[in-house]
Amino acid sequence: MAKLTDLGFSEGVIVETIVSTYDSDGQPNAAPMGTIMESAQRITIKLYNSSLTLQNFQSNRCAVMNVTSNIELFYRTAFKEIYPIGKLPREWFERAESVNAPKLSMADAVIEVSVASMVAIDAERTKVMCDVILIRAPKNFPQAYCRAFSSTLEAIIHATRVKVFLDGDEKQKAQALKLQETIEDCREVVNRVAPKTRYSEIMAEIAGMIDSWRKARVESIR
Repeated sequence: MAKLTDLGFSEGVIVETIVSTYDSDGQPNAAPMGTIMESAQRITIKLYNSSLTLQNFQSNRCAVMNVTSNIELFYRTAFKEIYPIGKLPREWFERAESVNAPKLSMADAVIEVSVASMVAIDAERTKVMCDVILIRAPKNFPQAYCRAFSSTLEAIIHATRVKVFLDGDEKQKAQALKLQETIEDCREVVNRVAPKTRYSEIMAEIAGMIDSWRKARVESIR
């Protein structure tokens, strides 16, 4: 079996994966999440208490952490509202081998995990500690690195926070403005190194979504 370190994990370092789970009705869900390797067999993740992913962890005590270099997967799992029904296509998922959770069929590698314990961090977040049960990782040719990938991924992650912070208190609104500035910096990088690509299209779509969130907030307070 492949090791976490074979997939780019290092102890104490946050790496981005797409965590997939089943809800209480057996519907698959997936969302980008930062995960941390604590040891060769232990991964931890910090989740907001309001998140569907945490609710699914509490119900089923397991998940799949999907590893991918496909920016489209990160984008579409972060912003499910781009689909008419607000959910990812069911055909994207397959049942995991060893746990009661779905896996993304397009992932480069999958890590099947079970919950070892959950600990409240504060009033808003919970730390979930997971044991690695199974890793499936085919051998692929190495890929040349492009800054557009990391910049677009950073923008996706920040945009999910902007959406929440725009409706928050004054401190969160100030954070939202700073995040928007960072997103714009990321967009400049993408447009410079990968113009007229899916990366630049995603950045434009993110900018459009943020504009719509801001307009909706203005309308709500009139």
